[in-house]
Amino acid sequence: MIKVFSSYITRRDMDLVLSRMVEDAVAPGEFNQRFIREAKERYQFEHAIALRSPYLALLKALKPCGLQQGATVAISALAPAWHRVAVEDAGYEPAVLDVEDSTFHPNLESIAKSGAQAIVLFDALGLLPPHELMKNLQIPAIEDITQAFGARQEERLPGTGSNFSIWGFEEDAPLATGGGALLCTRSRRDASVLRNLELSIPDELKMTDYNAALGVSQMRSAVLMLERRRSVMHMFRTQLARTRHGTAGIFEPEDSAVYAFPVMIEGSMKEVSEYAKKHGVQTLPAFLHSPALEDDNADILYPSARSIALRCLLFPMHHKMTNQQADQVGKVLATLP
Repeated sequence: MIKVFSSYITRRDMDLVLSRMVEDAVAPGEFNQRFIREAKERYQFEHAIALRSPYLALLKALKPCGLQQGATVAISALAPAWHRVAVEDAGYEPAVLDVEDSTFHPNLESIAKSGAQAIVLFDALGLLPPHELMKNLQIPAIEDITQAFGARQEERLPGTGSNFSIWGFEEDAPLATGGGALLCTRSRRDASVLRNLELSIPDELKMTDYNAALGVSQMRSAVLMLERRRSVMHMFRTQLARTRHGTAGIFEPEDSAVYAFPVMIEGSMKEVSEYAKKHGVQTLPAFLHSPALEDDNADILYPSARSIALRCLLFPMHHKMTNQQADQVGKVLATLP
């Protein structure tokens, strides 16, 4: 079975991790800082903090937003479950907002109506927030850019315009460190805020050198990874075009995120999923644990997000796939019922 997600760890990656084990260097240290430097230099962040989980990164990002306990924080109906958990654990009231079909983001009107004093944006499948939304947003914005690796929109990079960004490196991420996240910013003003915040974060909450060493190695091979995933993406788009189904979150290959290959199903998702499984290809609902699928009355509260979540299915598109496996997935895509 060809899995949707597969962390690709090479011998070179493991050599760096093993070197930390031999040196008995587990706690955050040299490689934690090297990982941060690599991210800042390669992806143009002003400052970053490497933490042990995306959930923890969101908790810390909410702290400098100046919110009172019980304040309303908007989240997307397509967001992963931990967004809402983190907002609640921080002492705030989450307001789950429906999204627009074309952007996969809430619009300005719904944000204003919610009374939110901050918002957690979610770049689902690499779709960045519209420029107009970011230009006119009047509240602090935290952007989850985990699925947007490789994306670019009119020369804008993920996290542009937001106060803080969260870049997760869990098992489903294109760059996986075995756990952890960066809390980062592209703003010089907010970089100063992060530096002050970092002073109060104990080492026990920061990414370990084991995970950071793996991240350093993976970042150095990121260009080749992107090339491979985009090559596979181009082939898959051509194969899928033979069917009645469409894609989501994919534009020109050079500007596209490389999280997975999303298919917008016309018809029965169950039928398509079973067909793929029969031919040795795993699929997963793109928004499995989102409010759009888990909340009562989601079809009434967030009809657009609900419709997207019920139709969007992820297919494998990782750089560990052999040519033979890519051909196998491509044939399945070309013959979907």
